[in-house]
Amino acid sequence: MIHFHDEVHRQKVVHCLQKENRIYPDGRADSYYLPALYLLLSTKNDLYKKTSRYIDRDGIDFEKMLSKQDFPSGERKLIKLAANLFNGSMEVTPSELIDTLDEENFTLALQAIFLKRTSCHVQELLPAAKEVPEPESQARMQIN
Repeated sequence: MIHFHDEVHRQKVVHCLQKENRIYPDGRADSYYLPALYLLLSTKNDLYKKTSRYIDRDGIDFEKMLSKQDFPSGERKLIKLAANLFNGSMEVTPSELIDTLDEENFTLALQAIFLKRTSCHVQELLPAAKEVPEPESQARMQIN
């Protein structure tokens, strides 16, 4: 199961993948965009408000993002990790992530690494379908 900070985080990632045409015909999410978007569109501390304008079909402008916006140390590390997972353009060490990130951001970092390694089908990004019990009246009608 994929961990999202909250439902808004999940929706932002899926929406951006769709908007930027990063879901392939077989339903697989782009393995470069997915982990980067997962980090950049995090709703923890509203990171997405600072990063989303630097994402488009042509790529993600990490350099501009970091030079034009002020980010706390932990968020800066997440952005560098996103850039590394996206195209290898920036480096961040495991020690930097371990020593800098709080528990929630560390969990996000680990999930992004997992997403890069495994890729996934867009269905795996959606909330699990809840089984809706059949209304009692319909069940009785079917029996008769």
